[in-house]
Amino acid sequence: MADDDAPKSAVEIAMEKLRAREGFEEKKLSDDQKAEIAEIRSRYRAKIAEAEIHHQSKLAAVTTREELESLESSLARERERLTREMERKVAEVRSGG
Repeated sequence: MADDDAPKSAVEIAMEKLRAREGFEEKKLSDDQKAEIAEIRSRYRAKIAEAEIHHQSKLAAVTTREELESLESSLARERERLTREMERKVAEVRSGG
């Protein structure tokens, strides 16, 4: 069976559909962009880990269910904020900005 006859993954099919759309242009990332994206993700994974460690240290002082829920909610918001910020910065690098 030739490579052209091999079944395609869902990602390959989706990419073909995107390429078929008028005006879609697939951009290849430069090595510098890839390195910058890796650095951004690494930095934000470290920030998230730091927030989780800080959260763990605060757990010892929790005495009520409400305090625990508030602390958990705060950690979730911080994770979401950091993830959004990371993705925004990655998108800026991808777009060349």
